[in-house]
Amino acid sequence: MFDEIKGFAVTLKRLFQPKLTIQYPDERRYLHTRFRGLPVLRVNPETGQTLCVACCLCERICPPEAIRLYMSGEDSDRASDRTVVNYHLRVSRCMFCGLCAQVCPTDAITMSHEFELATQDRDGLLKVEGELAQMGELVSPWPIGGPQVR
Repeated sequence: MFDEIKGFAVTLKRLFQPKLTIQYPDERRYLHTRFRGLPVLRVNPETGQTLCVACCLCERICPPEAIRLYMSGEDSDRASDRTVVNYHLRVSRCMFCGLCAQVCPTDAITMSHEFELATQDRDGLLKVEGELAQMGELVSPWPIGGPQVR
């Protein structure tokens, strides 16, 4: 009986508070600076190339194996001879955990505020290097406070 009274009290208290409705497509909710959305690749502004040095740490640390790197010079012992040919991110597998951004030695990967990823086909859930670099141009590197959109 006491639980029902507590439930009614919560209902009565909320009944007289102002309603907080957001008109979604026109109005957006505030996203905190440390919000973790889609991992994106950062680009060097002078050269236009991604900052990835093909160390493959992001691929190794990814728990659901959402990241796959395709490289040239894989047989070489020296890391400076390897270059990324293609970078694939399977969004349907990504947990948005941010481990790939934390482990990256060159800060080539950062977490964006991109979270509206709905699509009609499965091909839209595979992001390649060019798409991730385009999204990464809008995001600055992780400062101490977290990712920030310019």
